[in-house]
Amino acid sequence: MFKYKREINNYEQAKQLEYSFSDNSKVCFCTSGTLQTRKPYHGMYIKDSKVLLENIVETFEIDNTTYKLIEIDTKSRELMTRDYLINIDLEKNLFEYNFADISFAKRFAFEENNGILCIEYTIKNNSRNNIKFKVVPLVTYRDFFNMKNTSMLKFNQRDTEDGTFVALSVLNQENLVLKSDKMAWENDNNVLRDIKHEMITEDIKKEVYYEDLIICGHFSADIKGLSETKLYVYVSSKDFNIEDVNPLTILNNIEARNKNITFDLDENFVELMDLSKSILNTHFDELMIPTLPYKKQYNEEFIKTIPELPSKQIDEDIEELIDITRSVEGQYLFYKKIKEAKRTVLNVYKIIKELSKIELSSHQIERLNVLKLWYIESVNRVLQKEGRIELYMDSIKEILYYFIEPENRATCFKTIEITSLMLNAIKVYLNILTWIGDTDKQMEIQETFFTDLIKREFWISEKNIMKRDLRDEEHFANVEMLYTLSLSFPCVKDEIPNKLLDSVFKELYTPYGLRSVSKYSPEYNGMIYPKYMSHFIKANLRLTGITRASQKISFNLVKELLQDVGKYVNGGTKKIYNEKGISIDSMSYDVLTNAEMVRLYHMFM
Repeated sequence: MFKYKREINNYEQAKQLEYSFSDNSKVCFCTSGTLQTRKPYHGMYIKDSKVLLENIVETFEIDNTTYKLIEIDTKSRELMTRDYLINIDLEKNLFEYNFADISFAKRFAFEENNGILCIEYTIKNNSRNNIKFKVVPLVTYRDFFNMKNTSMLKFNQRDTEDGTFVALSVLNQENLVLKSDKMAWENDNNVLRDIKHEMITEDIKKEVYYEDLIICGHFSADIKGLSETKLYVYVSSKDFNIEDVNPLTILNNIEARNKNITFDLDENFVELMDLSKSILNTHFDELMIPTLPYKKQYNEEFIKTIPELPSKQIDEDIEELIDITRSVEGQYLFYKKIKEAKRTVLNVYKIIKELSKIELSSHQIERLNVLKLWYIESVNRVLQKEGRIELYMDSIKEILYYFIEPENRATCFKTIEITSLMLNAIKVYLNILTWIGDTDKQMEIQETFFTDLIKREFWISEKNIMKRDLRDEEHFANVEMLYTLSLSFPCVKDEIPNKLLDSVFKELYTPYGLRSVSKYSPEYNGMIYPKYMSHFIKANLRLTGITRASQKISFNLVKELLQDVGKYVNGGTKKIYNEKGISIDSMSYDVLTNAEMVRLYHMFM
């Protein structure tokens, strides 16, 4: 996890870092490592992708001087806490500041499942004078990437004894509740205008957004001279009794949860410990958040809505489900979370069944077919840990026999991804039959057919590459061809694996991930993806054999990437890098990338 101390770590790196965690239910927190909500989907309190509380300003009034702790950009200026900030510890969600005769620290934590954000303030007044301390919430209400201006932000508000209740949207029943145990609430309506949000997108364009924020009041307290005081502020989307909230229990749960997931890891595996804590603290095992703060629970309620889903939503859901299915190994199995892994893959199959019943476009059918075959690959991983074959056998057989129907076999297998996944799935099925002492002559014939198909139709011997898509006019090295080497069962043999891997190394490899297409292709846009590196290393180790020497050689290929853990995302790596060193902001925290980094790390343990 990222840690900063003044004069040791790079403050600019902390500003670029994506810092996220959630309450394991419906709410998440996403800012930079300095608590700046620079990007348009950032905020301290985000519910169902809507930002309700963007940030908080703390002010100290002492000896007729006012100190403000605020991290925002406006059209005209940049406000920051760099001069006061002395320590950041994102493992503990702790931020420490020092100015004048004041030592100040704040910690953040969510109460699990209840959506209450707890902010603890520890203020040490080393002077003899009293201090006036204020906490000023900056309130907004916006959908994902949808900025609001003042004319649209007309909130209703009623103050209570310990805070305020703000009705943000009567239509959507969205509320923001702000309370404090020892601080008095004072109503002071105001507007902070033209807050700037910017990001670099995947096509290397800067997008800038502006919004106005509402200051609906502030909490205040007097801090006596030569004293140390702890104060708490709570944020929620629903009303609650402050007497029922125990801040120490909430805050102490952070360290307890971290110790729970890393107790059996060697402390020398620093990056793996950070990745592990990241999986826990963002609660991917329950929420399956592909990219915070966007959240969807693919559960029974979701399944009921499938027939009414708009086409664009189906496209997005299928892609997310592919990522979730592929993440099972790094997200669950390495942590012995067998029940969670089983629940995930079985739930994915239920969704596959429902999606198969509705009318889909040709592209959606193609991607759904890919999901079906990744499902079988993930099932195979689960079966290595937990051998209840009867849970999955019917679904595997049903999927495979669907694909070998003449019309499907003639139309489905135009890409190397789905063709290699199909051959791998057949081998998974036949291997399971061997376990139980059974055979399937039809599938043995299909194994031969698809083995020949890959070599005959996809392999280009003069280029030492696989065609990505038989329908393309030109063919270049592509990351999908790596799957012929890196799935549970290899799809090629003889001289092809070494030649193919050599092409991957020469045309796709970089120290921070693989290009999706050859650097010589006109399609190449400079983007690099860490999520493919585990497939690359697995292919290397499969060809060389797993020895300490081969592991060391492979480790050197990914050393820089592993050292990058926590540099731009707390406890994780970015989803996308740019080969020219440009920081891509639009996609950072990604469940598949994080899970594949865990899988990659385990190859060297």
